[in-house]
Amino acid sequence: MRNFLSLIGKICLFIIFILLSQLPLLPLISGQIVARYPMWIIAPLIIVCYLILIGILFYTVKRTTGKSPFKKVTGKNIRFILAAYVVMILAKGILLTLMTKFYHQTISANDQAINSLVTDKTALLMTILVVVLVPITEELLYRGVFTSFFFKNQPFWQVAISGVIFGLMHSSTNFISALIYVTMGWILAYVYVHTKNLSNSLTLHILNNAPFISVLFN
Repeated sequence: MRNFLSLIGKICLFIIFILLSQLPLLPLISGQIVARYPMWIIAPLIIVCYLILIGILFYTVKRTTGKSPFKKVTGKNIRFILAAYVVMILAKGILLTLMTKFYHQTISANDQAINSLVTDKTALLMTILVVVLVPITEELLYRGVFTSFFFKNQPFWQVAISGVIFGLMHSSTNFISALIYVTMGWILAYVYVHTKNLSNSLTLHILNNAPFISVLFN
């Protein structure tokens, strides 16, 4: 009974963390807030919210596992990350080609939603979020917290289920679009579960999101 209640508590806490991870973006999603207040007020508040959440997630993982999820990235890790990055790019390319063929859609709904938030006013903040703060938050949540809470010593299920949850939490309008993010989630989770180092999956995640920096020059 105690184990069952503990599991329910972990599920509830994980859901709460997912909901909290969505909250900092609400001021940007609400065009009225961006139009009404200057970015020197909005940006620091959003960044502080993410930093607080990152601190809470880090504390949760460290307390649950008894150690920091972040370790030094070694040369061997770098080769593994680059190999995983190539696999991710190839998988995304194939799936985007299929999505274009069957759904006549060249960009995912999630990317469209992110691009819609980018203006001259928000470009720098969005770059900081997409390239740095969101990857840290998502790695701690979907890899760190999930694997420390659920399916311990069952790496297959940790990778499979965390990848699906990660994918479903990104906006999709069709099956292939959803599969793109599920596949990304699987690859990121595999990198973490295989190396036991969140720094590795985080590096891969940042590499994947890094092209977003180009919005600063458009």
